Amino acid sequence: MKLKGMIILNSSRMLLPTQHYLSMLQGLGNSQDLYSVLKIVVEMKSSLVSIDRTAYTAMADAFLACGSIDGALCIFGEIIKQAGDNKDLRPKPHLYLSIMRAFATIGDFDMVRRLKERMWPDSVGSISRSAKQEADELLMEAAINNNQVDVARRLLRRIVNGKEHFSWRSRVGLVALKVETLSGFTNSPLRPHVFPQILLNDPVEKYMIPFRESRPLGADLILENVAMRFLKDSAVPLVNDWGSCVGIVHSRDCTKV
Repeated sequence: MKLKGMIILNSSRMLLPTQHYLSMLQGLGNSQDLYSVLKIVVEMKSSLVSIDRTAYTAMADAFLACGSIDGALCIFGEIIKQAGDNKDLRPKPHLYLSIMRAFATIGDFDMVRRLKERMWPDSVGSISRSAKQEADELLMEAAINNNQVDVARRLLRRIVNGKEHFSWRSRVGLVALKVETLSGFTNSPLRPHVFPQILLNDPVEKYMIPFRESRPLGADLILENVAMRFLKDSAVPLVNDWGSCVGIVHSRDCTKV
């Protein structure tokens, strides 16, 4: 007997609702329990549970969470194969991006490029602007992790031209920082500004301000008594009773001054 959303009858025991399988896959993936994920996938395939696009995606995501790119790729290949006869199984862009992230991390540039090319004709639904941008960013990440610095630099230029801004703390920001480091100032795609009076080969000490000229404050002073100091200086060093520097106060951190 088959009930909608629940399958009964398999070795005289009741199987869980499909949604419960998906929840278990997510939980086991988050805990990186690859063996249990494999058991759940085998049980779902050997039972009468109807495996739709959502179920296939959950399987692939669980494998990726466990670090098994091969497992995710097997599921992905199965989806693509069956989608030829059943258009409802065509994967969404989310799955392409998830697998691309995994391959970008290990520097498999060719695989990321192929997935990026196939995401447009083979996926279902609209591809958002953010998804398109991430696909370009993952291709750059794969290039830099594959030591293809020139390719990564060209991709970064394209990303910078099509993006108003990005955070240096984001995934693309960290990759861009790596590209910048390996490119140097002369080849930098971000066109860093170097002040004309500064020579990059000079020691930092040449340009620093002597500590006493920075007029440090005593660390035991009350902030409201020296608040005007922060209107002029963005950062003020603090000293203890023995004149040793114990820290720096930034004006932007004094939100109530």
